[in-house]
Amino acid sequence: MPPDAPAGRPGDFLSLLRPRQWTKNLVCVGGAFFSGHMFEARYAERALLAVAAFCAVSSFVYIVNDVLDRDRDRNHPRKRLRPIAAGLVAIPQAFMLAGVMLCTGIVLAALLGPVVLGILAAYAVMNLCYSAVLKNLSLVDATVVAGGFILRIYAGTTAVHVSPSAWLLLCAFFLSLFLAFGKRRAELNAAVGPVAATRGVLHKYNVAMLDRFCNICATLTIATYAMFSVLGHQNRTLIITTPPVVMGIFRYLLLVERYQEGEAPDAILARDWPIQLAILLWLILYIAVIYFGLQIDVQ
Repeated sequence: MPPDAPAGRPGDFLSLLRPRQWTKNLVCVGGAFFSGHMFEARYAERALLAVAAFCAVSSFVYIVNDVLDRDRDRNHPRKRLRPIAAGLVAIPQAFMLAGVMLCTGIVLAALLGPVVLGILAAYAVMNLCYSAVLKNLSLVDATVVAGGFILRIYAGTTAVHVSPSAWLLLCAFFLSLFLAFGKRRAELNAAVGPVAATRGVLHKYNVAMLDRFCNICATLTIATYAMFSVLGHQNRTLIITTPPVVMGIFRYLLLVERYQEGEAPDAILARDWPIQLAILLWLILYIAVIYFGLQIDVQ
């Protein structure tokens, strides 16, 4: 089928939205969750509205990116199956869907106020610049990805009128860099033929360099979360939530460096039971401490 041939199966359009990637936007609930208000209806409603707005606009960005990258994606063993690269969705149809998602995101963000709308606009512009130019600049590419998570956090905290913790912002930034560099490492290993044919920036990295970047970012993620658990809340019992974070990071690092995974973090999250267990244990402990007042004697 020619690349721009019209098709129109609902499943192809749904795939174009990349719904599995929407898990990233759950970061928007961080303000309500970490402040101890997640189970209050007003906070939960506004936080989830922010999630929905970012899901819509991130899908808009993904569609534009897929249009721009369609020729390069055809050289990638996995991305060649994306609807536009595979010729399953025509370019005009893709742009029409992108417009619908952008308008949806704008309407949802407007319900949360002009500041959230401005943050969402900054996110969209930054990611469009990423798709057009910035993804081809080494280090800048990963930093933009991390910046997207920071904007999500600020949108979520602004929506529920709470201030983000400086330690959690640092932790989120380093964790995002860790995931981004792990993704680049996996892409470098998966590349068939010239690496520039699948992602132009890959030839500016090498495996040893990315391993060092991943190790540094993993260390900083653990360190900043540990500092948050000690300094970020009056109840220092929160330190008991640190071991699951450590084990989750170690497990992901093992998958990236030993088993050459990490190209699709959302897929790892969906199928790797040790990471799921670490997240579940962390959730249980955090809720027990912050929402139910669990305390242990810690100086």
